[in-house]
Amino acid sequence: MPNSTWNLGFHLHSPRAWMNDPNGCCQFRGVYHFFYQYDHAWPEVDQKGWGAFSSTDLIHWRFDGVPLEPSIPEDRHGTFTGTTYVEKGTASDGGDRMRVFYTGNVVDPGPDHNEKDYDFVYAGRQANELTVESEDGVHFSNKRVVIPAADYPDICSMHVRDPKVWKEDGKLRMLLGARHVDTHGMALLYDSDDGYTWTFRQSINPKYFFGYVWECPNIVQTSGHDYLSINPQGLPSLYDKWQNMWQSGYIPLPGRILDTHEVDERSFVEWDHGHDFYAPQTFQDEQGRWILVGWLGTFDKHYTSTPDGLGWWHCLTVPRVVTRDEETGLLRQNPVQELRQLRGRQQVLRRNEPVRIEGRHADISLEHISSEVGTLTIDDSFQISYVQGRLAINYLDKESAAGRADRFIRLQRLTSLRVLVDGSVVEVYANGGADVFSSRWFPTEKPDLTVETTLEAERSFAYPMRDTMAEMYATAVAPDLTMPGWNEKPAEG
Repeated sequence: MPNSTWNLGFHLHSPRAWMNDPNGCCQFRGVYHFFYQYDHAWPEVDQKGWGAFSSTDLIHWRFDGVPLEPSIPEDRHGTFTGTTYVEKGTASDGGDRMRVFYTGNVVDPGPDHNEKDYDFVYAGRQANELTVESEDGVHFSNKRVVIPAADYPDICSMHVRDPKVWKEDGKLRMLLGARHVDTHGMALLYDSDDGYTWTFRQSINPKYFFGYVWECPNIVQTSGHDYLSINPQGLPSLYDKWQNMWQSGYIPLPGRILDTHEVDERSFVEWDHGHDFYAPQTFQDEQGRWILVGWLGTFDKHYTSTPDGLGWWHCLTVPRVVTRDEETGLLRQNPVQELRQLRGRQQVLRRNEPVRIEGRHADISLEHISSEVGTLTIDDSFQISYVQGRLAINYLDKESAAGRADRFIRLQRLTSLRVLVDGSVVEVYANGGADVFSSRWFPTEKPDLTVETTLEAERSFAYPMRDTMAEMYATAVAPDLTMPGWNEKPAEG
């Protein structure tokens, strides 16, 4: 039997099997839709579809099945990562229309049906960009190819994927992650008037080598400034940064992304310093907030595989509001305000006085920290420490780390901490969300959490958090893989 200590109460995970990249995250007709990469037959095969969740408040969720699976020649080996663009007032009822764009993956088995026939970088793979549409978020139109693999510019290798679509200056824009034929990562920018016919506009390259491919490009446009989010693969791990197998971060742009041909990779800022974070998606909700959702997982094989008995693997971060720090020009991330509605009775967290929190889900907050040295320890197993300008997460119990090692960043001063503990997930927000760690943690089974700190702070509180996921997962153990609305044949044209 799986350890119940690892169950999640306010983080989304697939009801069973494998989850990775969040896809098509949006708010559509008042409802938040979070899709994600899903492999229902994992670990036997690697055939990706899209799973789906929906919510009206970002804290109570419904599992909506698996609406998108490979079904036509242009996506026969996987419906890969994509985006949703909400088009205002164009549906038949005068309301909004959901337009989904994604990459259809095709792998050529080769003349001898031997993978060694191709290198899958310069030959043996296709990546087609496809679209489908919906007026209700449930039933979708025929699949339609909008950029076939043969139409990419000559500078591209076979690695092109992960469209991000938005509207700017009266036109639809599409970002794609790619690998240059000279083996460096880049992004492609396309324009369209209707979302069906796309024209290549420009490539966006680093000044110097910065990874061999860029995945899952996204954009944040806030306070009159543009930020390009990318996931570069192939960066060397350094002493205090780029510690994951693949990195995820953003680059502040000096001007508009539409005018950007080259970026200074030295200004790259990691979104998250934890072990388990990749492929974040950003979108604006109907309140105008920029929301970020990341994959709280990894492909890194240094970490232990699925713990015995756990029928699901990986999850998503809580939705985060992204804002601009006017002083530094950098971005901050903080859990959406709605999450506070799950808090239970407030408990004061005093220095050197352990507090027991009922259950395994907690929200811990320390504000106006004055200590220059100190720790916050959970279950005598997971610790956040600040000492000599280093903020670190430490696994005191190495078995609970499941292969993860301690992590740290340099930090001149620690002024605040917010820590979300949710079963086998810990998210750490330091200095008002200026720096974040997201990691998995597999502690010994215990009914409650214990929290203790040696940090002196003006306000220190701990809250138990309600579990809003249990009921949903109880009714979604075996998802229906044949949801209506996705047709077998592409549309004409």
